[in-house]
Amino acid sequence: MILQSGLPFIAIALFLMALLSRRKESESVFYSSWFEKVAGALGWVSFACYCYFETFRCLLLEDYVRTSFALIFLAFSLLLAFLLMTTREKGDADLVLTITKVAVITAVFYFPFSELALLGDTLIFVTAKLSVMMLNLLDVGVYIVPPSGIYSTSSSFHEVYKPIEIILACTAIQSMALFTGVVFGVTAPIGRKLKAFLVSVPVIYGLNILRNALVGAAYFEQWFGSPLHSFFIAHDVLARIGSMIVLIVIAYAVFVILPEALDLIEDLFRFFSRIFSTRIRG
Repeated sequence: MILQSGLPFIAIALFLMALLSRRKESESVFYSSWFEKVAGALGWVSFACYCYFETFRCLLLEDYVRTSFALIFLAFSLLLAFLLMTTREKGDADLVLTITKVAVITAVFYFPFSELALLGDTLIFVTAKLSVMMLNLLDVGVYIVPPSGIYSTSSSFHEVYKPIEIILACTAIQSMALFTGVVFGVTAPIGRKLKAFLVSVPVIYGLNILRNALVGAAYFEQWFGSPLHSFFIAHDVLARIGSMIVLIVIAYAVFVILPEALDLIEDLFRFFSRIFSTRIRG
């Protein structure tokens, strides 16, 4: 859908307008202008609209995990749009704008790949190619059929079973974009930002290639019974558990190198807790 594909770029433009319109009272003090708040809030509303369409798309695909995430981001986006317009305290406004900065960096590194076919297909092809190379290193006979098909060298295998298709979700672009946004969105020395980036994004991509290869090996080598059952165990169970553990470890490493990122998360939770407790008491 053209409308849905355009919404993230509208949000990015509005976020940039909000961040670039911040004006100084002095060298160290900023204040929020009316235009900054409106532009930022409209950016979050645009992103919420994208999540709305994404929710229905995931429902049609019966992908209930992604549907849940889309609903969470939808609610989060609307909440931030509301808070950006109603927050009066400078510290709270700065916090919401920092979250907006993280969001715009994340969006810049994710949506061009998810919404522009040329970039997305290129990333998918490179990931598929590297996954095939890793499978060959593991002594699994496979080859790639561009742009994203991974086939067994055993022709009889495909008389019954389909090849593996690498899709955008198999590239780990979501996790890499999120870590990029968090690392470069907080205020910290550039040296520590680069260290945090290097222990997160390249590591995530490298381990994702290994993950794809192991799932492929389980499927083609029938590690857990039939190919389809092996794929389910490897992809939907073991790989998801392993990915969660890896992301937790990488996040811990980032927080050690860049405690400002952890501070941002803690400040956000404290902010939400204070807002909700005030609303309940009020």
